[in-house]
Amino acid sequence: MLSDEIFLLVCIACVLLSVLTVMFLYLLIKKTLEISKEKQINVYKDQVHHTIYDYLYHEHKSRLLVPDSTIKFMAIERLLTEYSTVIEGEGKGRISLLADEIFHERYESILNQNKWSSRMNVLYKIDGFKMGSLSELLKKKLRDPNTSKEEKLIIFRCLANNQDRALAQLFRSVPALFSVLEYRSILNRVEDELFTSLVADYSHFPERLKLAIIDMIGIQKKLDFVTFLENQLGDEPFEIRLRSMKAIGEVGFLSDSEVIDRFAESDSWEERLMAAKVIGKTRALNGLQILEALIKDSSWMVRAEAAKSFLSYNDGLERLYDIRFTSDDRFARDMASEWIERGIADGYSY
Repeated sequence: MLSDEIFLLVCIACVLLSVLTVMFLYLLIKKTLEISKEKQINVYKDQVHHTIYDYLYHEHKSRLLVPDSTIKFMAIERLLTEYSTVIEGEGKGRISLLADEIFHERYESILNQNKWSSRMNVLYKIDGFKMGSLSELLKKKLRDPNTSKEEKLIIFRCLANNQDRALAQLFRSVPALFSVLEYRSILNRVEDELFTSLVADYSHFPERLKLAIIDMIGIQKKLDFVTFLENQLGDEPFEIRLRSMKAIGEVGFLSDSEVIDRFAESDSWEERLMAAKVIGKTRALNGLQILEALIKDSSWMVRAEAAKSFLSYNDGLERLYDIRFTSDDRFARDMASEWIERGIADGYSY
């Protein structure tokens, strides 16, 4: 009985050893092939490096830029990726043209495969190279219900890179899948002409895209759209109004200073706080009078922001001194005293 058990254990051990040996050999062979492949790629990269440089900087074409194997495809792809991160101007455009010419068919084939990771990798490359030749296929993929949210986000970025005029229509027809931050990552690639057309279609977009458009006006300090922002301060939803005021502050200009009055008298402390911030950043004509009311606000944050905004005016520190010594509001006097000290520390003089 004991000998049978020992024999069984020996058999199991042999089987396990055989399995481990096969796995080790498999991994060894796989690693060897990968190392060999990397060497071939690097060798070809060295061969075509100067050829690609001459094409990008001097427009000299060569048959070496027409790959006839997977190794050569990958070598040129890596070189173009490296160049795309450092090159600007006309060279950037030549990278896009060369990528369109070399990779179009290969990338199209991969985009039609079922493997999600392969499609994602190709989409990142299309985005990085700013390829335009696959735009129609990308639009078709956007309308495909089987296309994942992650793929659609990169596709929108690709189309934005290419300043595709269909972007507004696609925003309306494709379900609102993205966060405000993701929409901003798309809009950040859009140039002025296309951005203007998107603002013209603003009312047809989902709210998160509207918020992203408003944010980008502020982030990019698009002065031409201040009136548009001011128009969003009326009967729009709370978040739209708040983001619009924030964007006005970031632009640093207000064409109609009376719009602040409504915010300063709002029942919402967030809107009163934003009014104080915008006054400080735009130096609105009627700003000092509004700040004198806001420094007495029931919210500590509003009072603090109002006191801080006084310092953006030439005579703001003097006004704070008046409040400190004459105001009938104890909290306003305390806040004025605090910001007088901060103002002096920052180099203001009374």
